[in-house]
Amino acid sequence: ISTRVKLKRPTCVFPHCTRTSARTDLDHIDEYVPPDQGGPPGQTSTATLAPLCRRHHRAKTHPSPVPSNEAGSTTIAWDYVQLTPTTWLWTSPHDLRFLVHPDGTTTL
Repeated sequence: ISTRVKLKRPTCVFPHCTRTSARTDLDHIDEYVPPDQGGPPGQTSTATLAPLCRRHHRAKTHPSPVPSNEAGSTTIAWDYVQLTPTTWLWTSPHDLRFLVHPDGTTTL
């Protein structure tokens, strides 16, 4: 699965990143839920994984808390969906949108 995912996309799929996918983490596009906690079968496949370099995988998976006006803090995260096998639509914590495709990144 890893090789197929990395061959499909030769670089990290984060906007504007050009790091090679040969040394990336594989990210579940939709949050992985263990089967013993009610997760559906088939969560790990070439259609549900995307290569992200370690830095961008951590930014997406473990966002930093941001102080809010109320007591405590809130978490603002990067989010993305896969539109085609080689195209992803990213939304930044500040609601900026980026289309990542085989030719690079387009800011929307």
